[in-house]
Amino acid sequence: MPSGIKMLIRSSAGTAVLAATVAALGKLRTTHLITVTRQTTAEPEHIWPLWADVPARVRWDDGLDWIRLDGGPFALGATGRVKLKGQSAVRFEIIECEPMRRYTDRFFLPGGTAMDWEHSIEERGDGTRDVTFKVVVKGPTALLLTPIMKKILGGALPETVDRLVALAEEAAKAGRG
Repeated sequence: MPSGIKMLIRSSAGTAVLAATVAALGKLRTTHLITVTRQTTAEPEHIWPLWADVPARVRWDDGLDWIRLDGGPFALGATGRVKLKGQSAVRFEIIECEPMRRYTDRFFLPGGTAMDWEHSIEERGDGTRDVTFKVVVKGPTALLLTPIMKKILGGALPETVDRLVALAEEAAKAGRG
């Protein structure tokens, strides 16, 4: 066998081993992407409806073309689809839901990878609360996606949380829930 072919085979085998190793490591770990917390005077009754009205999230999340539930209420086990700007639509499921306190939705990405968006409202004890968005990735391509997603979310997510909090505070001032 010519030496060029042997080198190509060794190189391909090395690449396959590296890819398999990265995929295995990705399956075993959860990779933190970003956490954004904002303090607000808005009550949970003013924040939660902004999360629960899934199709209306485009009002405060500029990264969405659209988002919708498959049917039924915003609750544990609900499923839906979301289309981010410039991306293909993906499925999601609400995997944790404590109304007025927290919920997590899991977005199913290609290659068996999932991105969990953890949302919470935490009382601070001084009449204010923290609204937090935490994003983590799990699965075979997590290590590959992390640098790309950190760059995208690092620029967009803080502004998204700011818009959500501003709308909640407007609703509080107007006496809407």
